[in-house]
Amino acid sequence: MNKLLRTVRAVLWSLIGLGGRQSEAEKRTEQVGFLPLVLVAFVIVVLLVVGLVALARFAAGA
Repeated sequence: MNKLLRTVRAVLWSLIGLGGRQSEAEKRTEQVGFLPLVLVAFVIVVLLVVGLVALARFAAGA
């Protein structure tokens, strides 16, 4: 569970652009691995898009 939370944290930090120093970002990426980062990023982006679509439908009154 700790590794999953570390992966989510690394992805969220990179999405908003507040990754800190380059060396720290590389260290986090190396600790987690490439494939888990890509999978978690994909899930987060899908959830974000679905949430925005739902919000738009709610705001439009549909």
